[in-house]
Amino acid sequence: MWDDALWDSYSSLNQEDFSDSDSTPDEDEDESKSKRAEIFSRQVPPNASDPESADSLIASRMSKLSVADREKVYMDVHGIPDDCVEETPELIQNGLWGLQHELDVLPDKQAYNIAERLGPAYTRDRDFRLAFLRCEKFDCHKAALRFIRHFQMKLDLFGQDKLVKDITQDDLNMDDMEILYIANGRFLNSYDKRGRVINVNVMVQKTYKTDTVLRKGFYNFMTTCRDVEIQRRGFVNVSIQFGDEIKGTSADNADLVWKLPKLNEGVPLCVSAIHLCYTTEAWLGMHAMIKTALSKANQVRCRVHTGTIPECLEELRGHGIDPSCIPVNAKGEITDLVKERQRIEQQRRQERLKYPTPSTIAVPFCEDVLLGKGTPFQIHHGNKKLRLFVADRFKKYERAQKGAKKAIAYEIIDAVRSNGGLFLKQDGNRWVPATDDVALLKVSALFRYLRLKSGTN
Repeated sequence: MWDDALWDSYSSLNQEDFSDSDSTPDEDEDESKSKRAEIFSRQVPPNASDPESADSLIASRMSKLSVADREKVYMDVHGIPDDCVEETPELIQNGLWGLQHELDVLPDKQAYNIAERLGPAYTRDRDFRLAFLRCEKFDCHKAALRFIRHFQMKLDLFGQDKLVKDITQDDLNMDDMEILYIANGRFLNSYDKRGRVINVNVMVQKTYKTDTVLRKGFYNFMTTCRDVEIQRRGFVNVSIQFGDEIKGTSADNADLVWKLPKLNEGVPLCVSAIHLCYTTEAWLGMHAMIKTALSKANQVRCRVHTGTIPECLEELRGHGIDPSCIPVNAKGEITDLVKERQRIEQQRRQERLKYPTPSTIAVPFCEDVLLGKGTPFQIHHGNKKLRLFVADRFKKYERAQKGAKKAIAYEIIDAVRSNGGLFLKQDGNRWVPATDDVALLKVSALFRYLRLKSGTN
């Protein structure tokens, strides 16, 4: 029977026991960069955007499926309920050991080797590995391939310093956060009739760099797949494009469209149905490219729906998706943008409370207090909230003795931090968390300002 103590004992083994290389992390990182071509930088085939070629490719894939496999695809695409793999202690034990065996024997795993050296506790975390096994229905070989691709993608997108940590919003840059806040390419708090979470992509009016979209997507995938039931059931994707104009250059779109489906190959979350909805033929070429870029398993699970947006959404009903779950109106506008942005902020607040304070931050949180002078600092939400905290405690502060004044100031600092906020000072184009002493000076200065303003001594 599987035992947590047994796993802990295994995880505490020296990381070198499973290494097949004597090279340093830096040497491995140089070599691993060459693997990027294998995941994200494959050349787009000349006929990738040809609808007839894409349809012929998928028809060929379908013709090679067995009767049982075709039935499975039909159930996946139409959201017909299906049983999940029953997880017994024996299945979990065999899966974890089988996954490690596959990781030992598979070649071309430089990024994984770097991660093993930098943070074996992270790479060998039991729940983390189980997510990959669940995604692949406990097929240890497939789970190991996905596990290795995961670290290669993470290294490519975020760098070595973030390889053995959970990615949070504090790890995203300004462009990453901007595309996160437009609420596109996100997982809904809604499920199809099979219990699969729904992922929605809606056409946006601005073109973003490919790596920006990939980083945001990686973050969304990894935060969503922490749910064990989602790991077991996977997700269904719905993409909605409308209008006669495709934003961005054809080169930009080709690069993104070709690389985005690859993202799913390195996260522990399996897509089991893909629905492409479009209103005009202007999107035929792009959808052909999407279908060509998909893995073989996903190509046969891809369906196209045409018509107005309401007509496309109604077609989804026959595939197990309630149209009312999709937060898009007839004009293609996202209808729950304010609510989604509030959810994103709450998610960041929870991340701040759960994870260690980062050494640098690219984009301040709304609850952060920015240290500096001028209007941009004063109008920041966190700064305004701090002034309210200080004003609320001003009379108590004025009556207190010196030691008690300091305690009141620290109460305010703790109130900021308990809400996920940090005191930040600018360092070039990034922000650095301030020390307690610096935060104390900021709060004390606000009390002095109120004293001068009120005319008290």
